Amino acid sequence: MGKPTGWPSLLQAVRMTVISRSWDGGELNMGAREEFEAAEQKLLAEFGLDYKVKWVEVPSLGIKARILEVGEGEPLVFVHGGAAFAASWAQLMARFKHRRLLAVDRPGFGLTPYVDHHRGLRQMAKAFLDDVLDGLGLDRADFVVNSMGGLWAFWFSLDKPDRVASMAQLGSPALVEGTMPPFPMRLLSVPGLNRVVYRLPSPPVLELMGEDPAKAPRALTQAFEAARKMPDFEPAWLSLLEVCLRVGGIRLGFSTEDLTRVQTPTLLIWGNRDPFGGLQVARMVAAALPHCRLVELPEEGHLPWVGDPDRCATEIEAFLSAPVS
Repeated sequence: MGKPTGWPSLLQAVRMTVISRSWDGGELNMGAREEFEAAEQKLLAEFGLDYKVKWVEVPSLGIKARILEVGEGEPLVFVHGGAAFAASWAQLMARFKHRRLLAVDRPGFGLTPYVDHHRGLRQMAKAFLDDVLDGLGLDRADFVVNSMGGLWAFWFSLDKPDRVASMAQLGSPALVEGTMPPFPMRLLSVPGLNRVVYRLPSPPVLELMGEDPAKAPRALTQAFEAARKMPDFEPAWLSLLEVCLRVGGIRLGFSTEDLTRVQTPTLLIWGNRDPFGGLQVARMVAAALPHCRLVELPEEGHLPWVGDPDRCATEIEAFLSAPVS
């Protein structure tokens, strides 16, 4: 009896899984934290960022959040996407000279400890950002966010609108209606199977996110590789996908109706090569948001500041100077 028709494509998708783990003789490198910290320091140094590390209590989750702080001035809070980390913003952060930049490691990523996402993702997002602002002594802040960080910012702006002055959403916000995660990522949402798929070889993260690896600093690629070796990364990433996705699509989403309720001034910077949805989707999302400015980047993907940090910084600065009314 022959194989099912979809079997070759399934195998291909498995081989092209979104995230793989780096192994050395089958054993996790026991110096994973040291390797990540060294890679992070190299990345930040490459862009001349003089940073301080802050640890902020997150009492609602029973952890401390790790934050990279750069510069002085009005605060600008950076919240990274699904499988990234605070320092992945380094190229963009280097373009802001008169701001207090605060880049957060979300739970389970970078050096912030893991919290099981099955506990309730929306409540976790609100509680985490609420506690982080409290710990930083901020009543209100402007946000720069990507992907899952974008979804968290949307939720937070609905639940605590007084705390989000504005938000710049770079790349498709996660799980927004009209977007669709790539099939290999959806495979990682299946409990049991995902732990097998996770360990298979895959292309570089930046390539999978629609970015041109040739444009990316080698230090950024190395930092992504080191981040995936952290002990908390696998449970954090897989539990996040189990909660959010199913093989057929999105399990936990942010609807068009939700978008219409967002009153926070929003900048969307969206690349046409974004694998979660191109510019047609971007225009639908922008049309649903009451106070939105859309910037289209035809040659960029899901992490547009990697390929064009100058353009992204210029657009964010202009937006912060004159938010959408």
